[in-house]
Amino acid sequence: MAILLLFLVMACSDDEDDTSSIVLGTLRVENPNFCNHSSGVGGRYDIIIPYSGTQDDILKNVLFEGTLDDGTTSSGVRDQFEGFQLDDGNGELNWGNVCLGFADSAWLDLEVRIETTDGAISSSASIRLNRTDFDN
Repeated sequence: MAILLLFLVMACSDDEDDTSSIVLGTLRVENPNFCNHSSGVGGRYDIIIPYSGTQDDILKNVLFEGTLDDGTTSSGVRDQFEGFQLDDGNGELNWGNVCLGFADSAWLDLEVRIETTDGAISSSASIRLNRTDFDN
């Protein structure tokens, strides 16, 4: 009976959990400045995306979602990196010259994931961007 119970526990273990093997680190921005955006006031950023857990992975897309302070959300996919070889183990990806619209909002929460050509999607990483980040 004990052997049967042990077998059932092992059979029900979650070997395929929902966590990705590719983990994103803390996002950071460089070179904040103004830009023209269809929603009005925009901020231009170089978004640095640290990652780890890669092994012979090739980037396909950067997936992102932005949420303004009023709760409005917008999401998209950037394929400008398609075919970019990710460093084995860990590295950083510079998603440069990104123009994000603030409309009338004081801040924007940006969530990012990366997708590889074999369909693996990383964990998410977020950063809050303030309208005043580039207004110094």
